[in-house]
Amino acid sequence: MKRLFLALALIICTVCSAATPAAADQTIGFPTFSGPAIPAAPVAYTPGDMMRSIYDSESSGTDFWMDRLLARSGNDPAGPWLMSRGRAVFMKTHDPAVLGFGGHVAYWESISDKNAYSIAISPGTFTEQVAQRRQTPSNWKSVHTNGSITVNQTKFITDNNVAVTNLSIKNNGSSSTTLQLRATSPYATSGSGSELTGQVNAYNNLTSIQTRLTGDGFAANSGGLNRSVTIAAGATVTAKVVMGFITSEIPESLTDYNAYAGYSDATAFATHVKAYNLWWAQNVPYIDVPEPAIKKSIYYRWWLMRFNSLDANIPGQTYQFPTSTEGVLGYNNAIALTQPMHIDDLKYLRNPMYAYGNWLNVGQISKGGRFLDNPGDPENWSNSYTQYIAEAAWKSYQLHGGQPAIAGNLAHYAEGDVKGQLAYYDHDNNKLIEYDWGALTGNDADAVSFHWKPGNMDRAESAYQYSGALAAAQAYDAVGNTAKAAEMRTLANQIKDAIVNVLWNPNRQLFEHRLKSTNEWVPWKEINNYYPFSVGAVPNTSTYKQALRLFNDPAQYPVFPFYTANQVDKKAAADAGNPGSNNFSTINSTVQFRLYSSVLRNYPNSWMTATDYKKLLYWNAWAQYVGGNTQFPDANEFWADWNGSGIDYRSWIHHNILGSSNWTVIEDVAGLRTRNDAKVEVSPIDIGWTHFTVNNLRYRNADLSIVWDDPADGVVRYPGVPEGYSIFINGNRVATVDKLVPFTWDPATGDVTTNGTVTYHTAVPGLQAPNQVVQNSPRMVDMFAKAGVDLTGDPANLASGATVSASYTGSGSNVSGAVDGYPTNEPFWGAGGSPNSQDWYELNFGTARTLNEVRLHFKDSRPASATYRAPSAYTVQYYNGSSWVDAPGQAKTPAAPQANYNVVRFPSISAQRIRVLATNASGAKTGLTEVKVYNRGGSGALPTKKEHQ
Repeated sequence: MKRLFLALALIICTVCSAATPAAADQTIGFPTFSGPAIPAAPVAYTPGDMMRSIYDSESSGTDFWMDRLLARSGNDPAGPWLMSRGRAVFMKTHDPAVLGFGGHVAYWESISDKNAYSIAISPGTFTEQVAQRRQTPSNWKSVHTNGSITVNQTKFITDNNVAVTNLSIKNNGSSSTTLQLRATSPYATSGSGSELTGQVNAYNNLTSIQTRLTGDGFAANSGGLNRSVTIAAGATVTAKVVMGFITSEIPESLTDYNAYAGYSDATAFATHVKAYNLWWAQNVPYIDVPEPAIKKSIYYRWWLMRFNSLDANIPGQTYQFPTSTEGVLGYNNAIALTQPMHIDDLKYLRNPMYAYGNWLNVGQISKGGRFLDNPGDPENWSNSYTQYIAEAAWKSYQLHGGQPAIAGNLAHYAEGDVKGQLAYYDHDNNKLIEYDWGALTGNDADAVSFHWKPGNMDRAESAYQYSGALAAAQAYDAVGNTAKAAEMRTLANQIKDAIVNVLWNPNRQLFEHRLKSTNEWVPWKEINNYYPFSVGAVPNTSTYKQALRLFNDPAQYPVFPFYTANQVDKKAAADAGNPGSNNFSTINSTVQFRLYSSVLRNYPNSWMTATDYKKLLYWNAWAQYVGGNTQFPDANEFWADWNGSGIDYRSWIHHNILGSSNWTVIEDVAGLRTRNDAKVEVSPIDIGWTHFTVNNLRYRNADLSIVWDDPADGVVRYPGVPEGYSIFINGNRVATVDKLVPFTWDPATGDVTTNGTVTYHTAVPGLQAPNQVVQNSPRMVDMFAKAGVDLTGDPANLASGATVSASYTGSGSNVSGAVDGYPTNEPFWGAGGSPNSQDWYELNFGTARTLNEVRLHFKDSRPASATYRAPSAYTVQYYNGSSWVDAPGQAKTPAAPQANYNVVRFPSISAQRIRVLATNASGAKTGLTEVKVYNRGGSGALPTKKEHQ
């Protein structure tokens, strides 16, 4: 285990009498923030698309609000990390003293711990003037001097992985000077003219990168690019160097490289900065709150989502789907533990590919069973952890929606996870998972219960199997599979009953883990003991709510710091010789937010209040800032050594996105609740704010804005917007209530259900339930095709029910694995161990069928082994009654075989038997995770049917 400090949870109970009231209210006050003023938006508020209005107002220039808002100047206490990054390229480390991109360049992960490229200027030594450094999310600017020469550097990485450096070199002296510029890269060393090229494999050989380096006025010489410039006294000369990290799976990387190589330096900068900032306008909802520090924290965390996102489209089953990565500047892997936390925030990016990509990524690599970490970097973790991916994924579907087949895939993944977790961890089949090690919960050395006595425990983390089973049931409902929905609801209820019957300790009136060897309830606890409340797995009775009383006592569960362990239990463990660690992080606050979010709505009590929630919100934001200074937000992996007024230790991974919190403002403060029907429901937690807005959320093919302006304060906060609590659809007001209270609006009738006073309501026909939405963007169609879902239609899969055979079937595979309906990494058919140079996989339909398309998902076993790779060549053949012949006119996409998704189309043929004949790649064999066969119209077309049900 690489880290013994990942603090996941929060804070919970100790051994105390059920009749004893909690000792004290949460006594911590609210934090104080320092730092410069937060830049105001450059335009007046609109209930339509505020982020687009902000962008449009500044789009003629190169200075944008989001860049100003998150700008970092001078000597950054968080370190000189480069904020600019591409879909896959970023600087794992960054050396500002080097002109160009000094440090360790990464393509999803550090390639080989070397510079991308450096630019040397001679004669003399140039020194960066750190105080003049200024970087924004889109670009870095620095000043380097040597005597009378000043170099102003501007650099950035485009979305499609092109690293650009603009140099403005000024001669401040009284006479002309000649300088020699030399650009070198360890990854591009050969070439002629003005370009050097090279080739390198990404870390773990996941993909091959073609590197190209060029510069305006430069010429290749001895493995570098040289340029001589003569600068008159008082004059300035500009230079531009461009490096492309080009892969076949991102064709835009070559397009961008050629474009930026041809741009002037000014055009290159303007093109990039506008494109970078347009992304905010296209994807991020505008949020305004009364506390400026929290507002900036929200936008910082939007940036964290972007910075820690990987969209490499690497063919296979590692990083083919866009996914969030845990700590890009550290461990940098798609850890299952934190994926649901990321999805909670990512679902509010307007493009659903970001949230959907996360759960597709996990589902596709988890063998149809329990969710596992992404295998792209198996050195980090590679296990199964306490996670609620299915629950979070289902909420993302409720928000964005899509064809029922999307829900069908999610249902399949979710069912596999719940049943797989139980099969792997529930040794006595009592529907509760059993652990004996804190790392399995994600708590590591911060967990306390495991130190009470050794051995397996029935665990309260089973609550996530409950919420996963419910998510699977709802997803099956969305595709009309009532039998599967009923099965998963039954399983959910069995888990719920087990939680209540096994883990409830009536003597202490607490939910406690239970030691299997002795059947004792474990008195030492973590926040994990309260997960059943977070997911609604506890009956809402006064008896069970007694367990919540400990949250009234900061000596046990302080609002801040948000620890994993109950602090009284932690002391008991330390006194017994097992101190462990006592860290806290955004993942801890995330699960504490989840608990409060559920409890304040579903388990009202006298111990946990909206004021506590507000304190949590403020302290969570405060912890993101170094010393509470809003100029320098830095979400570390974890923090430690709270001294009563400050954090003495911030961990070494910076700008980390382990947990999540933007959803808290959207779902709890503004109150949005996801639903399975077309209605809009809001249920706010009133923390006393006089105003807020969440603007232009994407809500099932519509735009949704929520605005609160307290009529009682006598101040109009959003000119042109009536006071009260309102929702807007596509910029038009549809409902207003006079107070900050829950309400549900029915778009079909305009009716509002609430205990407040409705001051305005109107109908908006045509709003959709989630399973009525059609997702048809090219990227979504491509993503789901790779996951085996066709969003362009619903043809019958002729491979379903076919009899299958193969030339050779290797150990660990079986022929039926390639026709189970899902291209997950397992089960699969593979020819591992075959003595053949070519192998075939055959489908016999039993009778002649008309077909004209075959979809092939080739197995790729990287990085775990070299056994399986896409073939070097393949053809689709059919049996004509006497021999095998190639299907005529085969058009293949892509033209060269690649891991996972390949499509072959040809004029319609009639055949009972077809096969794929593959030429095995050098040093590897061919495997198939799935084969699908279709007739796309024309004569002999079969009726369509629903798949994945």
